[in-house]
Amino acid sequence: MKIKPENRFWIGIYGFTAFIMLVAMSVFGRLAWTSRSEPGVGRVAGGRIAASAPSPLPDESYELLAKFEAPEYLPEPRAPKTFLAAMAQYRKQDYAGAASALRTITDAQPDFPAARFYLGISLLLSGDRISGIQELRGLTESGGSPYLERALFYLAKGLIAEHDLPRAQRQLEDVIARHGDLEKQASVLLGQIRAS
Repeated sequence: MKIKPENRFWIGIYGFTAFIMLVAMSVFGRLAWTSRSEPGVGRVAGGRIAASAPSPLPDESYELLAKFEAPEYLPEPRAPKTFLAAMAQYRKQDYAGAASALRTITDAQPDFPAARFYLGISLLLSGDRISGIQELRGLTESGGSPYLERALFYLAKGLIAEHDLPRAQRQLEDVIARHGDLEKQASVLLGQIRAS
């Protein structure tokens, strides 16, 4: 079959359009597929993280596995006075007050990892798990912070409290792979999750 020269232009246009649509659909499909492995935190205000599969664990088991004592405050050299005041509230176990003060600091200085870490911890301990998870996840995704190992560990604790064991296990595996101070605790916790 011979194509008329005047039709070649339109065939090219339609062919190019079809190609662009295929590329767009493949990109959308890839994003949709990979987003299934994302926790969904922050997509809906106040939304809960849905566990990947229903778990036979009773709620008390999740709470026991997720429970933790506030990590000790390690003094920061050249920390601003506002941070020191927030950490005074943290040491007094006023986690809601500490979270409020630390939020002000992280809004002004988003690249201050100590404030972000203790904000995440304070949010978890004051019952705002979703925000605590978001804060700790942001810190872990930012890379080479001296708080990275601890942020991964306590992020796992927050995810366990939200009944998201698969993602909690991945965080704990990351902690173990780093061979740091929390390796043993992460191994024990991971073993308890797998035994449950």
